[in-house]
Amino acid sequence: MVCGQPLQDDNPLKQNYGHIKAIESLIKDAAAVKFISIVSFTMRCRFIIDPELRSIQSDELVVYDVELSEYISRKLTSLKTVNPVPSISTSQIQMIYDQLVQANIIDSEIRKLHVQRIKRTKNY
Repeated sequence: MVCGQPLQDDNPLKQNYGHIKAIESLIKDAAAVKFISIVSFTMRCRFIIDPELRSIQSDELVVYDVELSEYISRKLTSLKTVNPVPSISTSQIQMIYDQLVQANIIDSEIRKLHVQRIKRTKNY
């Protein structure tokens, strides 16, 4: 990827993986939920990646921001073709949403402390 000089450990794919793992740990029945990692870059960046990460069949996608809506739409269509019946109910979706809202850090000072704690554990 060419887009400035990120720190050694600032791999967006690894960061997003960590975010997904954190979300999985919050959701009571995470096994029923399909997680799809999508990392989006602006057109100012150029990335050289495994072509599989650009394939709609992948559950780890890397796209440009101008492609994001299209990729999400294509991914949803692809998933509905494979499994036309949703794997979770509307009430389960609401429960997951409520869990995520409750876990979200909205206080800017607490968020700052959270980021500092993460950086210390990652030895930035």
